[in-house]
Amino acid sequence: MKTIVSILTILLCMASPSYAQLIAKDSTGIMAIALDEVTIQARSVIEKGDRKVILPTQNQLKMSSSGIDLLGKLQLPRITVDIMSGEITTSGNGEVQLRINGVQVTYTEISSLSPEDILRIEYHDTPGARYGNTAAVIDYITKNKKMGGSISGGAIHSLSSNRTSIDDMISGRYNYGKSEISANVRYIQRKGDWTREYDEHFIFPDKELHRLETGEPTLFNKKLLTSNLNYSLQEKGKYLFNAQFRYTLQDNPAGYEDRKSKLYTSDSDIPVSIYDHTKERNHLPSLDLYYQQNLKNDQRLIFNLVGTYIKSSNTRIYQEKQEGIANTELYSDIAGKKYSLIAEGIYEKKLEQGTLTAGLRHMQSYTDNRYEGEDVMDVLLKQAESYAYAEYKGKIQNWGYMANLSFNRFYYSQRDNHSERYGLQPSLLVSYNPVDNLHFRYHINLKNNAPSIAYLNDVEQRIDILQTRRGNPDLKLFRSTIQDFNAVFSTGICNIDALVSYAYEKNPIMESVIYEEGMFIRTYENQKSFQHLAAEITFKIKPWKDHINLSVTPGINRYISTGNNYLHTYTLKELRINLDASYKNWLLSFMTITPPNRYVYGEQLLKGDLMHTLMIGYKQPAWSIMAGIHNPFMKTYRSENENWSALNPVKSDIHSTNMSNTIVVKLNFNLNFGRQYKSTNKRIQNMDTDSGILQGTKK
Repeated sequence: MKTIVSILTILLCMASPSYAQLIAKDSTGIMAIALDEVTIQARSVIEKGDRKVILPTQNQLKMSSSGIDLLGKLQLPRITVDIMSGEITTSGNGEVQLRINGVQVTYTEISSLSPEDILRIEYHDTPGARYGNTAAVIDYITKNKKMGGSISGGAIHSLSSNRTSIDDMISGRYNYGKSEISANVRYIQRKGDWTREYDEHFIFPDKELHRLETGEPTLFNKKLLTSNLNYSLQEKGKYLFNAQFRYTLQDNPAGYEDRKSKLYTSDSDIPVSIYDHTKERNHLPSLDLYYQQNLKNDQRLIFNLVGTYIKSSNTRIYQEKQEGIANTELYSDIAGKKYSLIAEGIYEKKLEQGTLTAGLRHMQSYTDNRYEGEDVMDVLLKQAESYAYAEYKGKIQNWGYMANLSFNRFYYSQRDNHSERYGLQPSLLVSYNPVDNLHFRYHINLKNNAPSIAYLNDVEQRIDILQTRRGNPDLKLFRSTIQDFNAVFSTGICNIDALVSYAYEKNPIMESVIYEEGMFIRTYENQKSFQHLAAEITFKIKPWKDHINLSVTPGINRYISTGNNYLHTYTLKELRINLDASYKNWLLSFMTITPPNRYVYGEQLLKGDLMHTLMIGYKQPAWSIMAGIHNPFMKTYRSENENWSALNPVKSDIHSTNMSNTIVVKLNFNLNFGRQYKSTNKRIQNMDTDSGILQGTKK
């Protein structure tokens, strides 16, 4: 099936109307060429070596309701946009960073972005040094801001009687003179039930214990509130000052990991009733100050200072009852406070043959977490990360290149345990355009990866009667090498984008299971290596102008995970299909990923969301409404994960009947008013959202 789809797509590319010619001979025998009616249009995708520049068509802008909606219609290679929730993911489970005019922003700010204000989108699928460890950067370049204001909003609600899915957003912006003030609020709630089941083996030195859990429907309830208040003052071509206050509330009265089940063990004929419940709440206020000064001779200085406070609370109750009598009860209560300060400075200079960029970034954090349960422990963590880099980007005829070198320092301390590491991170990108519609690119990047502060402690959290999760303050930095080769061919109605990538991690931090005095300890260690080889090719066609956009992406992934005491390999084949159609004011969207996206790391096989989505809608200039169905081809939604540990192999089956055949309604509106004026946007923004808490929930 995949081969047939690929052949048909290539034939359509070769039959592009922009190259169609009618050839005949006149009475003199001279060849005459009659061209069909031709509409001259600029290329919609321009390869810039280090990024792809996408120019949305007028129809795509017209039929989009927000910046997220437009991104889905563009069908970027290796980027998946859930057309219902708007969630953005990339191949390989990497982080997708969103920006507006170079400054990192939140999902809500992109959701409130009016399509008519968007000039182009710059897609960095091999981000440079200034973007950190992110896998992809999507940068919206907008038109100059205008005098007056706008109010926009959206709502996505499921109509299922036994599941709550809410995603509401409202934002406003007003410009006056040299000032601009804006605010936005987004509220999300996901409420329903899961059934979690486990097939688990415990290999003791002298015996083997088999535990089989049959689950019952268990409530999950997660809420998220994000808000942003922003003020900016600028004089075009001279300076920009921006002050931004953000507040996020994460409230999870019942976590996804909660479960009720019956446990059957090989050493007893009497089943055990299990109850596992976690409640979590996090407050994240932050203040962001930004200043940009334009200098003579195409120079720019940028300064950014961000202060963040994170207050966290996490409570877990785990019970095992046999014949109504509790034989195991675990309780943990974690209260955490984290203070962090991020400072960054960037210098930019445009030269005759290229662009020079240099930057300095420092993050300092202090974390105070108190763990109460069987034992009481105060964990005080101090962490510092410093980062300096220089990058040069240039072009020589049909060749382009980008080279950078960064130097980083990582410092960590807990009580008497201190760790300080230094490292160099070089990166090189070379691109070649032999002709306008053919592009080649090779990229190699060496990175230093720091341990998560949630793992860098000596805390122990009981999972159940046989398992404990433990931190490891002796974790070290590890290095990774990422290489990819990309080839793009575009002509007429067709675009073909092929990517082959290889990632190698030396001494990565992955989970280990060890046995100590009757207890199986799940901890984290620097293992031997991890390798990921991936190949995928995206065929994108427009058989009917801009009214139909179809992308088909077959791919294959090969994982090799080598631990200190294990070796695991896994191969995944997948197919992604995305269809976007519009006619007059009507919209149609369809998306599928088959099979569900999987990822291997350490000894864990993780299964992503299964996605089949169909939506139809109606669009007007100021509003749009869509209705659709999620997972229409299944009765039960499932997520099956595995752990291949020799001491504790586990298979989990998480399923629900209220996450399939779900009808969803989506509404958007955007109202503009007043006169207009030009403005400048921030170039950078920093965020800290890591609370540093080690949890004992069962995964």
